[in-house]
Amino acid sequence: MIDSYAHHPTEMTADLEAMRAAAGDARILVVFQPHLFSRTQELGKEMGQALSLADASVVLDIYPAREDPIPGVTSDLIVEAARAAGADVTPLSDKAEVPEVIAGMAKPGDLVLTMGAGDVTDLGPRILDRLSK
Repeated sequence: MIDSYAHHPTEMTADLEAMRAAAGDARILVVFQPHLFSRTQELGKEMGQALSLADASVVLDIYPAREDPIPGVTSDLIVEAARAAGADVTPLSDKAEVPEVIAGMAKPGDLVLTMGAGDVTDLGPRILDRLSK
């Protein structure tokens, strides 16, 4: 279980390439929370492409921080781009469901990475707790 602050496609790609190099044959599962509507509008396609470096990803709703929603800008932009790049991606709106969803995906030896600048970091302990059962 690793927590990453990466929330820009360049950072996401760098982290996932580093994890891939370090993980050997282990699968990489990502829980990604986009940060800001404006960033998702501008870079959603690239975020989705970065997620194609993982074996499977869960994409949460956008963490708005200081921004108001932008009409038509949702996490679906990232999900669609990820799928177009061949990624195995699951959209998920309810963060409370993440530990159970990851537990259903994970196999022994997998690397789980929470990624984003929002409150996704809070999910790490909950995921670990669920995986230990």
